Amino acid sequence: MFVTSARTICSRVGLAAKAKVKVSVGEARRGVASVASVAGARPGVRVRFAPRAASFNSSSHPLRGPGVRACGTMGGGEESAAKAAAPLADSDGPTIFDKIISKEIPADVIYEDDKCLAFRDIAPQAPTHFLVIPKDRAGLTRLSKAHEGHKEILGHLLYTAQKVAKDEGLGEGFRVAINDGPGGCQSVYHLHLHVIGGRQLTWPPG
Repeated sequence: MFVTSARTICSRVGLAAKAKVKVSVGEARRGVASVASVAGARPGVRVRFAPRAASFNSSSHPLRGPGVRACGTMGGGEESAAKAAAPLADSDGPTIFDKIISKEIPADVIYEDDKCLAFRDIAPQAPTHFLVIPKDRAGLTRLSKAHEGHKEILGHLLYTAQKVAKDEGLGEGFRVAINDGPGGCQSVYHLHLHVIGGRQLTWPPG
């Protein structure tokens, strides 16, 4: 078991900027770590690491290093992390977004209503970058799992995305992105919309 710290432990999901993480060899091999403290968050929060995290030893490593990935960081570990998360796609356990919704984990919330929550991304890919998530996952782990009964919430999420984007001053335009499955580099299986803007975006995306 070792303890290490990092500037960010869970990029793109709105967590606080510093954390201490305890990782056992067994946990590293399973691609799972337990957060000891996340700016006041309760112990036991789960974060996922890319497969090469299994090569960790008892020395300290920065969590942003090669092969190490916490739910959604952009970069070389993106594909590996998405593939590592895929087996957990249909898990009934709470996601890190559920913990943000329940206020167990802090986030910079910029909008909230009875159906959804919007909060700033901690590793923004543009001057403005926030996420919009449904409060009730209700089987909507990914967009491709949507069914007839999800039409209302899907429309509400898109409406909220544009509303908050306007409130954030993105009148010149913005991008809404939804990652779906390992091929779409989805690493948190709780549907979420990325809203990105504040600079000239290019095409195609990554």
